[in-house]
Amino acid sequence: MSLALNDLLICCRQLEHDRATERRKEVEKFKRLIRDPETIQHLDRHSDSKQSKYLNWDAVFRFLQKYVQKETECLRTAKPSVSASTQATRQKKMQEISSLVKYFIKCANKRAPRLKCQELLNYIMDTVKDSFNGAVYGADCSNILLKDILSVRKYWCEISQQQWLELFSVYFNLYLKPPQDMNRVLVARIIHAVTKGCCLQTDGLNSKFLDFFSKAIQHARQEKSAAGLNHILAAFIIFLKTLAGNFRIRVCQLGDEILPTLLYIWTQHRLNDSLKEVIIELFQLQIYMHHPKGAKTQEKGAYESSKWQSILYNLYDLLINEISHIGSRGKYSSGSRNVAVKENLIELMADICHQVFNEDTRSLEISQSYTTTQREFNDYSVPCKKKKIELGWEVIKDHLQKSQSDFDLVPWLQITTQLISKYPSSLPNFELSSLLMILYQLLPQRRHGERTPYVLRCLMEVALCQGKKSNLEGSQKSDLLKLWSKIWSVTFRGISSEQIQAENFGLLGAIIQGSLIEVDREFWKLFTGSACRPSCPAVCCLTLAMNICLVPETVRTGVEQNVGEVNRNFSLKELIMKWLLLYQLEDDFEDSSELPPVLHSNFPHLAVEKILVSLTMKNCKAAMNFLQRVPECTKKMKKSLRSQKLKNCFLRQLLTRWVF
Repeated sequence: MSLALNDLLICCRQLEHDRATERRKEVEKFKRLIRDPETIQHLDRHSDSKQSKYLNWDAVFRFLQKYVQKETECLRTAKPSVSASTQATRQKKMQEISSLVKYFIKCANKRAPRLKCQELLNYIMDTVKDSFNGAVYGADCSNILLKDILSVRKYWCEISQQQWLELFSVYFNLYLKPPQDMNRVLVARIIHAVTKGCCLQTDGLNSKFLDFFSKAIQHARQEKSAAGLNHILAAFIIFLKTLAGNFRIRVCQLGDEILPTLLYIWTQHRLNDSLKEVIIELFQLQIYMHHPKGAKTQEKGAYESSKWQSILYNLYDLLINEISHIGSRGKYSSGSRNVAVKENLIELMADICHQVFNEDTRSLEISQSYTTTQREFNDYSVPCKKKKIELGWEVIKDHLQKSQSDFDLVPWLQITTQLISKYPSSLPNFELSSLLMILYQLLPQRRHGERTPYVLRCLMEVALCQGKKSNLEGSQKSDLLKLWSKIWSVTFRGISSEQIQAENFGLLGAIIQGSLIEVDREFWKLFTGSACRPSCPAVCCLTLAMNICLVPETVRTGVEQNVGEVNRNFSLKELIMKWLLLYQLEDDFEDSSELPPVLHSNFPHLAVEKILVSLTMKNCKAAMNFLQRVPECTKKMKKSLRSQKLKNCFLRQLLTRWVF
């Protein structure tokens, strides 16, 4: 044994001395030795070799535990009624013992987790479960568990299923009945980590543990304290996801039991954003469980119950109020604020609208039983609160028409977009014209405002939705055609705005895809000049158009005048190729250091190849004949090609043959 380890061994044995003064002397020496580089090197090597006959970190930890036991026994047997100064001295002693254990674990595991997981876990569980030790060291041991064990992936593999379950049970009881000095948020974080580890490393928690979560949520309602509830709910979501495959009905029933309490907590408590996020995630999970793939009836796979139906209507009402509240906060906020609502809330609202919207029901009186207090609940003479709510597409249209501020309008544009995108059949034929007229009226307003891209995205989904409807009446088709022609014209004029170019081209592409209007010659002119540069949205729109429409030979703006008036020898197809491949190469060619858009690494080369194949019928010779007639730009193209990796064979073959 080395001299350094021999010194440490002597020090460890002195820590077991019966006299407190002797033990106190050795503590500082112990701390100095375990941070000594030579001692650390020997202990690391012996721990890694797993030879128990040499002193290693685990052996030192056992000595340290005996020291803690001796010191704790002294504290346990000390007189309870003492002066304030003596009590303060004892408190300081407890903190020093906890700090020493944490310092030792940090030194041992700093380079790699060398302490055995079982040694650490047994020490922590023995401490936490003991009434005296738990009160004295429970909080510090819980910190060690969270930061030094549950955050180390190697230790996860060494914890048995029985230990996971024991950890879960012990800490859930601590959450429900915490000791005076125990931080409930810390306990909740441990429950979250334990649930995650147990569900990933073992067969998962038994369904009987669902009662713990139910008690924790009820506890939050009764005590009006949401401390750590976001971590409890996050753990609950993990647990439910593991059960969902085999116990779907049980998960749905549990949702029917717990969600009214969460509705109460949301409306009656002041929740922070992180707790709202996890509650929304839990609501969303329950929607998926009750209505897989948006099913609305039991025949299609939905889980139906009167309690769930009541929850849906109350949740719908709650989210309308929440979205209104978010809009109000934005309007009266002094700083800059995003007008959009987070996607998870929008998706949840769209899913709920899909379920509660019914062509036969415009309004409904609902019972808000979740707002009843416990005292009122036990008193059967107190009636449940009633509220009338509005339902259907009229609600959406009213919000789109009446909202003056972007903060009020944009969330409803997001909801409409998500609802039509996810559930196209939810938009009835008779609502199509009126909704389209409202969106068209919003389109010219505030061209540079924040609402415009949301209006364009919404119109794009409406266009795609209409393209799937084959049972529209002739008169309605005529009215819609007039509206789409106006929308096309407004959108076309906005192409030059780079901020909303992606949305503009997306809408044009959706209109073309749905064959909602006949593509005019003005559209093809976009891809022959300087009106817009080749970009991902422009190229994708062009690809879509060429798959559906025939490309004219020429584009005339008058009786005899062509767009290619300067280059009369070029056909429209050749002008498109010129725009696509040589945009900005001819102007200031020698001075410009900018690559042509087609050679940028993030350019949609597959779409470009499809366009070139369509224009040339995959005939390199035809393409070469065109390229040889354009102004000479070979020098820059050679340099660009050498520095770029074009994966598309036809595009690379074409450009390489041209310049080399």
